[in-house]
Amino acid sequence: MKRLIPLSLCALLVALLSAPLSAAAGAQTPATGRITGRVIDATNAHPLPGVPVEVVGTSQIAHTDLDGRWSLTLPPGTHRIKVALEGYAERVISVEVTPGVVRDVNVSLPIGGFTESVTVSGQATDAETSSAAAQLVERQRASAITDNLGSQEMRLNADSTAASALQRVTGLSIVNNQYVFVRGLGERYSNTTLSGAVMPSTEPERKVVSLDMFPASLLDNVSIVKTYTPDRSAEFAGGLVEIVPSKLPSRPVLDFGISFGVNTQTYGKDILDHPGGGTDWLGIGDGSRALSSRFPTDRRVTRGGIFSPELGVPRAELEMLGETFANVWEPRAAEGRPNQGFSAAYANRFGALGVLASVSQSYRNEFQPEVQNYFRTDETGGLTPFSEYDYEVSSSQGMLAGVANLSYQFTPNNRVSLQGFSTDKGKRETRTFEGFNADAGRDLRNARLLWQEENLRTGQLSGEHFVSGLSNSRLEWRGTVSRSNLDQPDIRETLYEETGNVFLLADESQSGLRMFNDLDEEAIDAAASWSMFFTNWAGMPTMLKAGPGYTRRERDFASRRFRFIPLAVTTQRFDFSQQPEQIFTAENIGPLFELREETRNTDFYSAEQEVLSFFAMIDLPLSNALRLVGGARIERFSQIVDTFDLFDTGEDGSPDTIRGEIEETDVFPSINLVYAVRPDQNLRAGFSQTVNRPEFRELAPFEFTDIVGGRALIGNPELTRSLIQNFDVRWEWFPRAEEVISASVFFKNFNDPIERFVEPTAQLRTSYTNADSARNIGVELEARKRLTDFVFVGGNYTFVDSEIELTPAQNNVLTSLVRPLSGTSRHLVNGMAELRAGNTVGRVLFNYYGDRIADVGSLGLPDIVEKGRATLDLALSQRLGRLNIRLAADNVTNQPITFLQAAETQREYRVGRTIQLSLGFSAF
Repeated sequence: MKRLIPLSLCALLVALLSAPLSAAAGAQTPATGRITGRVIDATNAHPLPGVPVEVVGTSQIAHTDLDGRWSLTLPPGTHRIKVALEGYAERVISVEVTPGVVRDVNVSLPIGGFTESVTVSGQATDAETSSAAAQLVERQRASAITDNLGSQEMRLNADSTAASALQRVTGLSIVNNQYVFVRGLGERYSNTTLSGAVMPSTEPERKVVSLDMFPASLLDNVSIVKTYTPDRSAEFAGGLVEIVPSKLPSRPVLDFGISFGVNTQTYGKDILDHPGGGTDWLGIGDGSRALSSRFPTDRRVTRGGIFSPELGVPRAELEMLGETFANVWEPRAAEGRPNQGFSAAYANRFGALGVLASVSQSYRNEFQPEVQNYFRTDETGGLTPFSEYDYEVSSSQGMLAGVANLSYQFTPNNRVSLQGFSTDKGKRETRTFEGFNADAGRDLRNARLLWQEENLRTGQLSGEHFVSGLSNSRLEWRGTVSRSNLDQPDIRETLYEETGNVFLLADESQSGLRMFNDLDEEAIDAAASWSMFFTNWAGMPTMLKAGPGYTRRERDFASRRFRFIPLAVTTQRFDFSQQPEQIFTAENIGPLFELREETRNTDFYSAEQEVLSFFAMIDLPLSNALRLVGGARIERFSQIVDTFDLFDTGEDGSPDTIRGEIEETDVFPSINLVYAVRPDQNLRAGFSQTVNRPEFRELAPFEFTDIVGGRALIGNPELTRSLIQNFDVRWEWFPRAEEVISASVFFKNFNDPIERFVEPTAQLRTSYTNADSARNIGVELEARKRLTDFVFVGGNYTFVDSEIELTPAQNNVLTSLVRPLSGTSRHLVNGMAELRAGNTVGRVLFNYYGDRIADVGSLGLPDIVEKGRATLDLALSQRLGRLNIRLAADNVTNQPITFLQAAETQREYRVGRTIQLSLGFSAF
């Protein structure tokens, strides 16, 4: 692997870090000591800026900054520090000052008269916000029902991405190792933000961002908000996944990490591959697969009028265009390689300026043999095989991601930050299948070569300002620009049919195919909030918060399809049993095979979405123990999707379009009640109304068929939004640091939910419709307990019962009008046991999801159900000074992933066991 950071650069970074530390040490007066700390609200964990921190008996007073931080330099001895703010209980603490020593003392101020909950902690710094204990504190004081996962926990679990980490969280399951299902609801009902901003998607058919694009090493924490509050987008049902990238620490950081691993199903085994680009291992294409710029951008390469002087291209030019494609069609035999990864992080503070930069790179090989069977009903209502395929799928996946943060604090009360996040994920996939197809009445043999590249770029400028003279107001604002891209250049596919015990190249739409897909999406997210803090009629601290928001997303999707068509003369004397690279040679293109464009008139669409919003809410203590958080959000939503034939223009010269359009204005109320049964126990209740809207792809009548025998998928321009009513109750108890016991009950009612269904067309295809109604009810249980100094255990269980009712008009194809929501598991279980001895930590992790519908049954066929599956992971870490060693084994049980249709196996495969060794080094 190439060295990403030269040794000379490392030496420079060490020098930069050492210089400020040495200077600070030299400037320290030996006869004094320093006390630093943070003041927060004990009820909601908000930092309290502008709070006077007084040394009793002296004139020394420090005021907290935007983060509630303060600092005092004092002579040796015992000093009494008083922290007082109107509406809160005053606290006086004794602190021992030692010469040349810096001590951290954090203070939580409770509401006046509730002083027994005041805590004083030592050695708490910004770096600890990602610990399990700190995340539980955030959860205890949050305004909504929330589950959190910090980066320290991710490292102990040896999770590589946000997707693998979130499967440990109560009520969450991960589908296809990418998409999060919250409380049994599909990815369409879960929104994701990065640093509070909406992100564009790289998925043509889904609204969610693939969570395996976020390396765990670049994250500070991930929060899953399960009850809605008005300061968040109203696109909320299952929950909101809030991803927080690495934060600026209070100490210098220079970390390096490297990892190596093997998959038992791939490493050293005979797998498939094909020639690719030189930078595929980074997840970045080198441009070699792009469509040649020589291709016309109009319809001159289609079947109609292909050689006409006015409409077509000359035969010689058409032959030249065909020869621009690389003659690479066939899978190659290869040997499975090991996985590897690299990461580096640097952070420091230079006076008022904070700097952070982090990079992560990974590469892995996968090989997946599987069977896929398709059925039809017989005269007795039973199932008979229709198509039976044996698949082999190999892939090489690379990823390169980075985070960069700059933060400048002009004054203690004013700060501006600039943050950038970038990730590239590429997959080179080689797929073959062979088996009987009843439509063709013979065996088929198919090969597909695919390169898929996804990338996400986001930049955010934000500011925080505290104005003590204006009712202790706090102004926060952000502006975020994001761009995502999905590029699938030069998908190649060939299909052979068996005739007389010989496989011959078929003249079908998926044979001799070269396809180019490109999706570009841009998002602008701007928001501001003004918070005012004051004491209410009972003398208790109250917060009013309000602000506008604006989000705009624009998407362009284009697909072009080309195919080599055998000419009449070819069928008379050509050997179609040859391999494709012998068939599609430069000598044969032109005389024997003709290139034609088969791009469909719905293969292009453009879309735009705009949300203009305003919210207002109040965080109001009704008593020492009861807190109300409520308000409303108004959103004006508009969305337009234009599907068009790029090559056909109307009288005005622009393409004729099919438009899907939605425009509406809604008010979304929310109320959350938090009752402190005891200082370490909460009883929470919440109600809200939220919305789920059609995604771009679901409105666009673009049709795509993935495999022979599979259904086409097409959008529906007539879709409307779905309104959702959410009810939640949770009891939670936080006995000690890292410990929690909680129980939750939730109920959700859906009006006009959006659901996939099967259209009764001649060639069955899947589309989207508004069902009549749906509901979702469930229970969540969680416990984390330290049994001894060496043993820590935890687990959670979720039960979900869901049901959707379709309209009678939809029963013309679908087998059942009443069924569970697709993708919903009735049971979810997670378990963890930790053994700790000094600097050695070992963890055993268990995950189970129950049966869930993968595809809805139609024409009398039962639903296709993914069977429940349990996985067992092991993680062992050892710290040796500044070196950290981690050994992880994932999917130890390696149970098959099985899809059943009635009692018949529709699909089955295994992913293999993965063993990985990671080495991490911290310079400080």
